[in-house]
Amino acid sequence: MQFRQLLLLLPCLVLLVALLAPAGSAEFACNSERQVVSCGQLPVETASQQAEYIACCQANVVTPAAAAEATRVAAAAAVVRQELQPAQMRPDLDPNGPRSTSLNFRWGSCLKRRLVVMPTFVGTSWTTVKQTVPSTLSRNVINSVRDRALSILATRAALSSVHNTYASITSVNAASSFVHPAGLSGPAELATLRFRVANPNFRSPQLGAFSVLLSGEGVPPKTYPGGWAPPTNCPAEGYAGPLAMSKVQVLYGGREADSANCPANFPAGAPRDICGHISFVEMDGQMAIKQAMAYWATSDMRYANNALSIIEAWTNTNAAFGLQKENGPLEAGWGLACMAKALELLRDLPRGRAILPSFVAYVDNILMPLMDTYVIGMTITALRNGAKNVYGNWHTTIADAMISFGVLADDRGRYNIGTELFMNATRDYLKWGRGMMSTVDGVQRIPGECTETLRDIYHAEFGLGSALQAAEMAFQQGDDLYMAGGHALASAMELHARIIMADKKKEEPPLGFKWCVAGCWCHLVPQAVLLCAYAT
Repeated sequence: MQFRQLLLLLPCLVLLVALLAPAGSAEFACNSERQVVSCGQLPVETASQQAEYIACCQANVVTPAAAAEATRVAAAAAVVRQELQPAQMRPDLDPNGPRSTSLNFRWGSCLKRRLVVMPTFVGTSWTTVKQTVPSTLSRNVINSVRDRALSILATRAALSSVHNTYASITSVNAASSFVHPAGLSGPAELATLRFRVANPNFRSPQLGAFSVLLSGEGVPPKTYPGGWAPPTNCPAEGYAGPLAMSKVQVLYGGREADSANCPANFPAGAPRDICGHISFVEMDGQMAIKQAMAYWATSDMRYANNALSIIEAWTNTNAAFGLQKENGPLEAGWGLACMAKALELLRDLPRGRAILPSFVAYVDNILMPLMDTYVIGMTITALRNGAKNVYGNWHTTIADAMISFGVLADDRGRYNIGTELFMNATRDYLKWGRGMMSTVDGVQRIPGECTETLRDIYHAEFGLGSALQAAEMAFQQGDDLYMAGGHALASAMELHARIIMADKKKEEPPLGFKWCVAGCWCHLVPQAVLLCAYAT
């Protein structure tokens, strides 16, 4: 028995040795940028987690010899980049190209200028270009442009119905000043969508997108071991949900703490060990927003009722959501961001109006406390304790959820918390390639890199996707969040798209990266292995 107890204490003893090691010890120090990127977000709540953290730090030690080699490689890469100027640059990124002066921004009249740095790629080589863009778009400019476009529609007989639909569906809340309905599409876009789908002779890519929304054709399924995948289509009838659960307890990695929590109608073949994540996020959350958009495209009430049934089921059924110190805040943010956007689109239907107050109360009592504790409590505490790279995909997800819910609930205070979180998160999350963080372990980083790019592209996509959705939600209300960090989202999209396309085409990634085989977090997410980019 004493021997078993000693074995159980071994991880704690290892941690104690690590904590007592001299500050300059290369073996246990975990403060280089490579170690922070690879290990900084690993949980350390339990002895086994602490041991995993130490092992990660040891695996990512940067020895003097390795640092010198990295510096040599970076210098050689810089020479190569200077010699390999892009043979064919994208026209919109070419400072001497045809699109460089085609837009008249009326500088000084409405807008202020700002120079931003963008990466551009040819093969594995890359360089940067500077573009002159508006520093930010004020609410007055955004609304004036939209109003002008709509006024033009009103003068054209063939398109006047778009203006009329817009006028009939738009409302502004007097207390919050929020425009409704306004998810990722506002009243103007919704009116245009309905017109284009109803007029197939009107050439628009939205007709193809509408077909894909309903059929799911061409959408790559997310297939789990065993062959099951969430539906990619949006059926008017026959959806397997709602999959509402009275209790959700999600551990790190999306695992459900107790499979007894799974709903009775959980799909056969779906992995029960992650039933909370699948039920709230990948099934009901995603289906709610798809069904709401299908309603707007078709005016078919079956789609609206499907979305509202999902939202109503979770409102009336779910009484506990967690776990607070594991994946609970992230899962709550993912699902809420979808359901809040869906209900926002359906808020003016009689059933939508009836569900709205109870859904707001459900979120305020069950879901929002998880996210508030994570953002206001755990994150601020970590920052005060000197932690690095604190902001990540969790924060942009929660920012998206708070902004979406703030609009839905006409809660300007909650919306403002979400926008402030967005600004803080993007400033810290998209900092590579700028300022003091432009060189990591002697390697020059590419503009657009986020603090999770070296972890894996899978999680970087989570972070960037939520940031873009949050920015678009705010834009519909006249707030320009796209400009955050000097328009850093645009650079981030350029870089990560290039890495992803290199993987799809089985090419080498941009200079400064290599495909990760082992040694980074991607081994925890099998489907992301091929997209791991790691510093050379």
